[in-house]
Amino acid sequence: MTTLPLVPLPARITATPPGRVPLGTSGTVVMAVPPGLAPGVTEWFTTWARRLHDLDVRVAASGHVTVVVDDPAALGLADVRPPDGVDPRPAAADERYRLTAGPDGVLVEAASDEAAFRGLTTLLQLIGAQPASVPSVVIEDGPAYAWRGLSLDVARHYSTPAEVRRVIDLISWYKLDVLHLHLTDTQAWRAEVARRPRLTGAGEPFYSREELDAIIAYAAERYVTVIPEFDVPGHVAAAFAAYPELGGDAEPAHEHVRYLDPEVPEAVAFTRDVLEEVIRLAPGPFVHLGADEPFGMPVQAYRRFVREAHAQLRSAGKRVVAWQEAARAGCLGEHDVLQYWIGPDNPFDTERLKARAPVALHTLIEEAARMFALAPGDLPAAAAAGVPVLVSSNTMLYLDRPYADPAGDEESERRRHHAGHPDYEARSPARAFDWHPSVLPEVAAAGARVAGVEAAIWCETVESFDDLAFLLLPRLAGAAEKAWTRQVTEWGDHGPRLARHVDAWRALGFRAAYRPAHPE
Repeated sequence: MTTLPLVPLPARITATPPGRVPLGTSGTVVMAVPPGLAPGVTEWFTTWARRLHDLDVRVAASGHVTVVVDDPAALGLADVRPPDGVDPRPAAADERYRLTAGPDGVLVEAASDEAAFRGLTTLLQLIGAQPASVPSVVIEDGPAYAWRGLSLDVARHYSTPAEVRRVIDLISWYKLDVLHLHLTDTQAWRAEVARRPRLTGAGEPFYSREELDAIIAYAAERYVTVIPEFDVPGHVAAAFAAYPELGGDAEPAHEHVRYLDPEVPEAVAFTRDVLEEVIRLAPGPFVHLGADEPFGMPVQAYRRFVREAHAQLRSAGKRVVAWQEAARAGCLGEHDVLQYWIGPDNPFDTERLKARAPVALHTLIEEAARMFALAPGDLPAAAAAGVPVLVSSNTMLYLDRPYADPAGDEESERRRHHAGHPDYEARSPARAFDWHPSVLPEVAAAGARVAGVEAAIWCETVESFDDLAFLLLPRLAGAAEKAWTRQVTEWGDHGPRLARHVDAWRALGFRAAYRPAHPE
């Protein structure tokens, strides 16, 4: 069979005669859907069939494409395994589907509305040629992990609501189901908090509650759950700029390194107000507590803060996801998730950082080095406590890593020299693809249960949406395949499938993807 342009790769693909199947007539596709199918499923297929393939989709009692939603056992989908890990959604849904394209048209048999959405997305990727046609094929599919996400840093670089919607469309295209919004950091506070209006009142762009609700609703229609993150107790310089009283009487080690001290009443009240707001905002079971890089914070203060914040969230019925340092607080349990990010091949280079920093910061750098030195104990601690681990290792899944090889055009080559964190070793997309969560050595050695897979895009070097597109693509597609596809795939197979997605990226609004001058 000719390589099919399917990313992520489905669980099983079987070619059948006659070879190719026409999809509709004269640019029109008639689609039959079951009563009660979520409107967003049909809307997604209709919208993107038009934008990607110039096809007009009409709904009727019978058609070129037929969607059936039924019990997976009745559909014979039981031999496609349910997903592993932790389900991040407000309500669990079975995503297994079968797509059959043959002489009678295309049949999508799905275990749920969400599964129908996944199957129709696969169909959109299959459509090719004019007049439109699809290969004769039977595809049986379902995800390896229920949690498949992207963490988007909107604190360091503000993405407009329209740009966030574009990102949601992109992650839907690759069957991801979580958008983790990193809403607060040292640089800015992007989410409105009713009780703390000064957080968003200093001229910086931010999301109103109405805008966030609209983003969450847009994502939900595409089966993406938004998980908001308010990063505390560190990374709060923007909050201190708005509310200096959060520091109490203590002098900070540096103006950009502040933390919420559980001994300071104003900091405790602030934390309570913020968490109450994020509890109301979060559509699903999880709230992200942050809890990373508590530079300058005494160990006991950190442990107390994380424990008290964790207790507040759990008492409100929320489950907690936090960065891996939170394992050191000793409060996370089997219903929480620890987000693993400090990869084994990214050592903290103390001397290099000192050489670049003012002498006044050297003591702080040394303290940060001690904090990073504790990282190898985080996964074993999580495993011992039964806490599932969300794989977000900066080794493979931080998409702000620079590209190693020259880009194929001058504008992209200029972008390659500023987009990407300089502290990370530059790598090619092929090298970034060379891993799989089922055989990740450090997770296996710790005996940790994998909750799922989540890529992260940090935006210190992002100056525009094109910069964001450049860093996201093509690597986000590779991360999505690791999260969805149970079998281990290689770049030599993935790359040719992905190469046929460039037009789709442009249609989705991502026109500045990285493309190497000499593809591997």
